[in-house]
Amino acid sequence: LFIGLTMKSNNPLHILMNPRSIVFLGASNSIMTIGTPFLLNIIRGGYRGKVFPVHPREKTILGLPAYPNIASLPETPDLAFFVISKKMVPKVFKSCAEKGVKRAVVVTAGYEEIDSEEGARLQNELDRLAEKYGIRYLGPNCMGIINTGISLNTTWFPYKHSPGTVGFVSQSGSYVTQTLPYFARAGLGLSKAISVGNQADIDMIDCLEYLGQDSGTTAIAMYIEDIRRPRAFLELARKITPKKPIVALYVGGTEAGSRASTSHTAAMSGSEDLYNGLFRQASVLRAKSFPELFDSCLALSSQPLPKGNKMAILTNSGGPAITMADACNRYDLEVPLFDRVARQNIKAIIPKTASPNNPVDVTLNYDPLLIFAKLPDVILDLPYVDGMLFYGIFGPVHLRDKKELAGDILDIPIDMISRAMEKACRKFIQFPERLQKPILCCSFNGREDESVAMIQDGGIPVYPSPERAVQAMASLHKYARIKSVYSKN
Repeated sequence: LFIGLTMKSNNPLHILMNPRSIVFLGASNSIMTIGTPFLLNIIRGGYRGKVFPVHPREKTILGLPAYPNIASLPETPDLAFFVISKKMVPKVFKSCAEKGVKRAVVVTAGYEEIDSEEGARLQNELDRLAEKYGIRYLGPNCMGIINTGISLNTTWFPYKHSPGTVGFVSQSGSYVTQTLPYFARAGLGLSKAISVGNQADIDMIDCLEYLGQDSGTTAIAMYIEDIRRPRAFLELARKITPKKPIVALYVGGTEAGSRASTSHTAAMSGSEDLYNGLFRQASVLRAKSFPELFDSCLALSSQPLPKGNKMAILTNSGGPAITMADACNRYDLEVPLFDRVARQNIKAIIPKTASPNNPVDVTLNYDPLLIFAKLPDVILDLPYVDGMLFYGIFGPVHLRDKKELAGDILDIPIDMISRAMEKACRKFIQFPERLQKPILCCSFNGREDESVAMIQDGGIPVYPSPERAVQAMASLHKYARIKSVYSKN
């Protein structure tokens, strides 16, 4: 259950991310108390460890026995979680230390990030106590952690999607919590997520090392406002990138961004050129936006790497096909013309109105076995095709809309069509692993379309626009080149 505890590593996150017990400070029986939603997610999110709420007056909190103070706890917890007043934190932090607690998460804000004498003094006091008693902690001014391997979510928002293999470390707490519904809609599952806040003790380098060692993480996403140990980052990233990709979104390189990050997490940002050079030397892929960060990681965590940059495009609509082909040229991807034999083989199985060229456009044909099984089999088998971009997922949800419109004037066999679509999708999701070539899809529908959900859950990403699918494929190609360089050295 509590993975990572037996690993031979001094990284403080191995215990912090896998606590067998948690003491929670700052919740009550009112949802209006800031800490209550955090505790609610812990105890209702599937976590099976022990949880000890501490409250000076309440006898029970959210159905759990509550304890009046740290000294009264029946055992020493692995982790202390703080959502209490910043002035109270040092005193209770010391009580936890005297109880033997060695790991903590301090959500409480109001320290160095507010640029005040009191904030700096309180953070220094916290640092002094941590050093004196040997406590390693995240924060302050963070939003907690997620470890889907043990169903532990200490953040404010619920985690509703199945576990995945993308590890995320962020200096923004919002990007670890408020984004969870966004990830669920995208079919993106996380392995771990860590909000570092002010990085007073545990910093992004510690988190990167932990995710690099984590067997459940296959791609690492980073939201960065500053890197305080650039040399350590460079050396560590160079060790990790031959084994798993790192994608970073850096903000703060502009004057306005630097000013905002300083007041956000007390970060001191550097120039764009400085970070571009650092990422390039570390073989870290740089994302230019939040969607690009996770679009890239979604592909990198789920798809085989292409052997080259030659892409096939399969679609049942001309506009998205042209958009993808155009975007490929901008992202250093080629869309090669198929040879005569390939065009003949494709032409033999498509309607007369369809195009056998690349892109292959079947033009409003909804034969699911044709577009999801027969054509991908023929196209991906071509030795000069390194991957496929796909548009044309129209599941039963669309026919249900038409059935509602038709009423009793038209018989639409929804069940039969649904079974045919499910069969076709099951064949489709087998291609990447069977042929070791990536497939990335786009659809203007989300998981309300059962076919989109089935394809996402089968491991093939489905993006909301053609350009985003192409950008993600470009990230696969870039990382394939990085791995190729490392393998030759």
